[in-house]
Amino acid sequence: MKITFLRRKTKGYGLFARAIGLVTASLLLGAGTFASADSLHKKTHNFEFTNVVDSTQGYSKFETFPAINNQGGVVFVAVKGGDQGVFVARNGAVTTIASEASGLHFFGIDPAINASGVVAFGATTPANTRAIFTGTGGPLTLIVDSLASGLVKNVVGSPSINAAGTVAFSAVRNERGLPSSIYSVTGGPLTTLLNTASTGFRAFGNVDINDAGKIVFHGFLQDGNEGIFIGTSSPAVVVSTATNPELANGFNDAVINNGGTVAIIGFRSAGGIQVLTGNTRQLTPRNNPAQPAFTLAEHPSLNNRGAVAFYAFPAGDPSEPTGIFLEASGGTSLIPVVRPGDRLFGSTVVSVDLGRFGLNDRFELAFQYVLEDGRSGIAIAAYNGENEQDDDRQN
Repeated sequence: MKITFLRRKTKGYGLFARAIGLVTASLLLGAGTFASADSLHKKTHNFEFTNVVDSTQGYSKFETFPAINNQGGVVFVAVKGGDQGVFVARNGAVTTIASEASGLHFFGIDPAINASGVVAFGATTPANTRAIFTGTGGPLTLIVDSLASGLVKNVVGSPSINAAGTVAFSAVRNERGLPSSIYSVTGGPLTTLLNTASTGFRAFGNVDINDAGKIVFHGFLQDGNEGIFIGTSSPAVVVSTATNPELANGFNDAVINNGGTVAIIGFRSAGGIQVLTGNTRQLTPRNNPAQPAFTLAEHPSLNNRGAVAFYAFPAGDPSEPTGIFLEASGGTSLIPVVRPGDRLFGSTVVSVDLGRFGLNDRFELAFQYVLEDGRSGIAIAAYNGENEQDDDRQN
């Protein structure tokens, strides 16, 4: 099902159905630190919405972070026939990657998919260990098992996967001091890329890996500072609370594209969020923190053309904007994609969410939604550019 409409400039408000983990806002950008950016965009934009799969087809309990590749393959976690599973939808067909019927359970909410359609996901095994697998619909490949690799079961991070099939993730080792490590693996034994035992780090957040094998990660330092870092042998800081003390309460998980550009969301002590893209040399703000004034946000998604998307919402104030937003200009021209209160598939949106691998190079965004009529599902919003006229018409 496809619906094409002109996005209204008026705000679509509504209740959001889920709460994000506790994040403290504290990001106030210093003058001269970042590249210049333009003003808030006010033209209408054209989106085509495709319903990928929904609860009328026997699915329920969709997890919040689907992912999409450049071929339009969408991976998501949901319940089908009473069993939770990992599924890939493409061109109207749905393939089961793994399900509880095979003995796995408690699948991660944020699977990843590469250009070839290989899916990486986390799950709990019949032996009650935590594992990461890859697969395409046939036999699964075990990437790591927490018990066999000496990892703490409940602290195995979310996987990322590049075009070569290399999986990268962070985990905590089950040994004295509970040191953390960042690992990569390509069909063989684990490679330890970085560990807290021999560095100034005390912990790692989730990791992303690009097609060149470059790693970006959220790192927490022994001295209490934190930041976003690129590389592993001698990690280079992109931004940190040490070099930018006004960023006192830090960031969430970052992502990296094939050109080495990183996308970051930080939190302003003065209120609001700051979306950033860039590298170790320069960062560019991708939103105006005051317009609209978000309070909290999920991790960003980034494509190879430098567009960034994210889900954001206010803290308990329904008069502020909530929903999924896209910045495609290279500046600060945020485009509202879909928000609570919008019309979608013949009903009204109650809530939406977007994962860190939810935006592809075709400017398609895979997102999870809940509608007022009780339906829930996974959809794609394809951005088709600006409309010629600047009005409030909706088709």
